[in-house]
Amino acid sequence: MATLKPPSLASENLLFVLFIGTNTHILSANMPLQPPQRARSDRAAYTILEIVVVLTVIGILAAIAVPYIRRAKDSAIISTLENDLRVFSQEFKDYELNFMTYPPSSTPGLYPIGMENRMSHTWIEPSVIGGSYKWVYSGSNDADNLYAYIEVTGNSSETLRIDPDRLSEIDDDLDDGNPGTGKLQLRGLSIRYYIEQ
Repeated sequence: MATLKPPSLASENLLFVLFIGTNTHILSANMPLQPPQRARSDRAAYTILEIVVVLTVIGILAAIAVPYIRRAKDSAIISTLENDLRVFSQEFKDYELNFMTYPPSSTPGLYPIGMENRMSHTWIEPSVIGGSYKWVYSGSNDADNLYAYIEVTGNSSETLRIDPDRLSEIDDDLDDGNPGTGKLQLRGLSIRYYIEQ
């Protein structure tokens, strides 16, 4: 509710003091009535154009960085796979040194018989590139028919997740650089790492 106070007798102009709520307004007879001005914030606001420019720059930087991040992730996966193959290979060689034969072949995702306590749990988990680890041994004493290899095997529902170009990098590190020959070979939906061949 608005209340009026009598004008000051000392002033030449007629002044009114108007109290509205907690605000006090002084009105002059010569002054037109205007709504009170809101106090401006000291904070500056960003324009739409500035926001669009910043978002565009962030988008460009992200587009440049994503391929490098993906490449680094792929390199870490490849290093992990190479390390797993080396470690498993050494574990099978140690078994052969102790027992004068390799363990019998296994099914994917299971330890070969006699290797349960000799291998890391990584063997029974999916490999870093998908698929499962499998041990294959010919069981032959004939040198012409002897083969033993670790296979990372995929199937129609779970294919291996690796770029064929990157596979040659793995072969460069572990073998001769050709995924069709040597210790590391690509065979259909699987990768074979030969210990005996």
